[in-house]
Amino acid sequence: MTLAEQLSFEAILRQEKFQNMQNAARQAIAVVDDARQGRRVFFPTKWPRLNRQLLGGLIPGKLYIIAGRPGVGKSAFSNQMVFDMLDHVKALGKDVVVLYWSFEMPGYEQILRDAAKDTRLDTMSLYSVDKALDAKQFEAFKKSVATKFGYPVYFMNRTKEASEIERICTDLTAASPKTVIINLFDHSRLIPQKAEKSEMERLNTLSKTCMRMQSNLGTLNILLSQLNREIEKEHRAKNQYQPMLTDLFGGDSVGQDAQVVMMLQRPGDLYNITDKYCGQEPKGLLACHIEKNRQGGLGMVPFEFDGSTFTIKERK
Repeated sequence: MTLAEQLSFEAILRQEKFQNMQNAARQAIAVVDDARQGRRVFFPTKWPRLNRQLLGGLIPGKLYIIAGRPGVGKSAFSNQMVFDMLDHVKALGKDVVVLYWSFEMPGYEQILRDAAKDTRLDTMSLYSVDKALDAKQFEAFKKSVATKFGYPVYFMNRTKEASEIERICTDLTAASPKTVIINLFDHSRLIPQKAEKSEMERLNTLSKTCMRMQSNLGTLNILLSQLNREIEKEHRAKNQYQPMLTDLFGGDSVGQDAQVVMMLQRPGDLYNITDKYCGQEPKGLLACHIEKNRQGGLGMVPFEFDGSTFTIKERK
């Protein structure tokens, strides 16, 4: 007699870990009640419209993709978003750590960009290109940087394979199970894999690694990704080069696993568009197109972008 013949229908379902309707319904009630009672865990940014699209903010155990062509402002956008989230988390007293996997830009440059936003000093001034930064400006810069000293952010500038990243996150979770890990990958194409031959295979490995870490460790993963060159082809001009999910590099590999895909575009600065773009003036516009959102809404959230000081604000 086979094992299946020995077990009842219900026993087989339980053995295979199916969830019945009653348990799923109870879980749905608990989720809504947690939200009603203020127990739902999410990390808001300081951008109200984006928060609303994301149902309050970013959620642990999910993958968020921020995509765009080179130079569009992905790093500046993600930096400001993460530092804003940390301000909120700090006020709540939550145990959170950010692992910044930055293989293209050293950590000090990320801090310098954030200080440029706070002090309104552009990079030309901070690097004393035309004239030496005066003492008052330098003190303002140091004061801005000092406010970040206590932030739980750790930069990794040496390249790591996806398996190494997963091992490190597993070890950290074992050492401190209550700490939520936020992984910020800048960017997806810079994470090497020895075993896989093609870039698509590497991206697929990274995406599946993120899914495992989210399921097993509860990590919140933010992945910066490139758009392919299709968006810049001549026929896309009639639609003002607005991004689509098919423009995501390795879209099938990473897009399908994401909770949210945000695609950034600067139509005025990068494509010299002067006509209204999605109803917005294109000059200084950083358009955040939410092209995938498993729970919230889709659409474009408009931001004002100052590239000299890396300042990003929601347009009113």
